[in-house]
Amino acid sequence: MALGWSQPEVVERYIASAPGSVMDQPLLSRLEGFPAAGSRQPQATQIIVLASLYGTSPLRLLSPCALDRMDEHERAVLIRCNAAFTAASAAPAPASREIAAEPALAPAKATPPQAASTAGTDQLERQVEMAARRAVRFTVTAEGSNIGPETLDQLREEVGRLAAAYPKQPLPSLLGDLVDLQDVAFRLLEGRQRPAETTDLYVLAGAVSGMLAKASHDVGNPHAAMAQARTAYVCADNAGHDGLRTWTRCLQSLIAYWAGWLNESVRYAQLGAESAARTTGTASVWLPAQEARARAALGDAERAEEAIARALRAREAVQGDDLDELGGIMSFPLPRQLYYAADARIWLPGADAEAERAAGEAIAAYESAPPAERSFSDEAGARTDQALARVNTGDLDGAAAALRPVLELPPDRRIGGIVASVMRVHSALGAPAYRAAKIARDTQQAIEAYTQVPAAALSRIR
Repeated sequence: MALGWSQPEVVERYIASAPGSVMDQPLLSRLEGFPAAGSRQPQATQIIVLASLYGTSPLRLLSPCALDRMDEHERAVLIRCNAAFTAASAAPAPASREIAAEPALAPAKATPPQAASTAGTDQLERQVEMAARRAVRFTVTAEGSNIGPETLDQLREEVGRLAAAYPKQPLPSLLGDLVDLQDVAFRLLEGRQRPAETTDLYVLAGAVSGMLAKASHDVGNPHAAMAQARTAYVCADNAGHDGLRTWTRCLQSLIAYWAGWLNESVRYAQLGAESAARTTGTASVWLPAQEARARAALGDAERAEEAIARALRAREAVQGDDLDELGGIMSFPLPRQLYYAADARIWLPGADAEAERAAGEAIAAYESAPPAERSFSDEAGARTDQALARVNTGDLDGAAAALRPVLELPPDRRIGGIVASVMRVHSALGAPAYRAAKIARDTQQAIEAYTQVPAAALSRIR
């Protein structure tokens, strides 16, 4: 996303890229007139240079109309570079101060009738003029917007791109883009928009914050993850978006589950029940599926199975929403639901056969799923559940075979949930009955080598 240049570096790079070019007064005038007739469309580098010189951010130098009419590539560059700048903070004086600056009406004095009539008319006209000026100021504020439809569409496309990429690409390749896109969304929200645009921005900012919460979780920082998730929920609440409210509660429950805060995980799932009942998106399936895992980890088999059944019923009622349209991590496809059922049952005593069968169904579903529904992390989770079920039933060779594709994942894909899952297999292999088995020792050693270089060592959450 953002290039990360300092402001002097931006100027130097612009000059280096356009040797001999001079931004003289005639050129500046033609740029300032854009998009009027006879003007010249600015390049992104020119706007960046001016923003650097004026001490503001690139998007603040363009009206929504001008930004919308820029070349698509140039507009995308500006949006991506905007996060590298600090927006100007010159706020207009409050309306009350402007009104107070108007000369006060003179106190009434004894005047002849004709003079009194004229004075009264003058006062009324002055009041009407003052009211008109207040109306004009309000109209300018109400109509003004720091974002146009094209810019909003560009942000939506970028959020969709990252949501689709998250389950399939290594975290280090996405993290910088997520951080920069969140900064762009927050800076736009600090400006002025029409109510509908503000709602859309809150949804997009909430989605990006949720992805950053997942990223924080994936590098093993549950506290940073919860901070980002709370921000995502505030955005969802401000937008009045039940789908995003539900999705964020699911995410909070997931973070708590992997952190070992099992009762908190159940609590977050329960907090999302009300909004889940009002949404038709796949987040309504994720919520009970995630609750089932937390219930099972607490040893509550009956409620875990009941939650799995609720997830099945919710799947039948799904119609999809705008989060599902974004896809990727913002949706909850069937293969992921099957993995969650396996992950829940792996906790339940005597349910190893059911867990292995569910894990096998999840793996098969992922292998045959369209690319948009694939997820290397959840597929790895299903394979570790299959391996763990086999360890619990004494099939050590089968466990090693199930785990092999997971242990072949490169370091940049060894996120927190996968590392925690393989360590569960490591612990199970340490049972007294397996201490003399060479395959158990070899698999444990492979797991130990695998977990020494996790994705957290390659990523930094800012």
